[in-house]
Amino acid sequence: MADPRRMYYICPMDRLTQQYFLSDTPDEPLGAHIATLCKRVEALVPGCRAGVSIASSDHSKLERSVFPSLPLTFQEVIKDLPMGPPYIGCCTAAMDGNEIITIHDMNKESRFSDFFIATCLAHGIKSLRSRPVYGRQREPIGTFVMGYGEPSDDQAFDAPYLEFAADAVGALLQQELDGKHGRNSTDNG
Repeated sequence: MADPRRMYYICPMDRLTQQYFLSDTPDEPLGAHIATLCKRVEALVPGCRAGVSIASSDHSKLERSVFPSLPLTFQEVIKDLPMGPPYIGCCTAAMDGNEIITIHDMNKESRFSDFFIATCLAHGIKSLRSRPVYGRQREPIGTFVMGYGEPSDDQAFDAPYLEFAADAVGALLQQELDGKHGRNSTDNG
């Protein structure tokens, strides 16, 4: 995989920002870089549990996820959730609808399955925001999620972190896709 610090085609970052948000070892696996980014966002946003859901290449399911501050059971449960309506959870809806999904109070949520709501509540997530992560062609390839242990009427103060982190993850995921397809990460095609 290419050095994740070379993310300029999607998410231009100055050297200081790169050093803070990304892992110190460029040769680490993608999951480690994403986990580092999530933990650093969490350090800036009190009460936040950040994570990433990644779509399969054919966009039929959630292929994998990284939620470093949640038990592995959360990642195991959401793996392979199908994409498309009726939506089981917010990540698939965010990708399919190309929009940020906000859940202010998981106990009052009715758009998604009881299974998804129970899973979130069992893992301490009572409100969340899920934003699509875009690849080079502005197509959703995953989501960046900020979950909270309490219901929230307003999570707008977290918007800059959500935007930045989602774009950074998009750049990392695009590099992985480029590696699978033999592209240079600075190509535009």
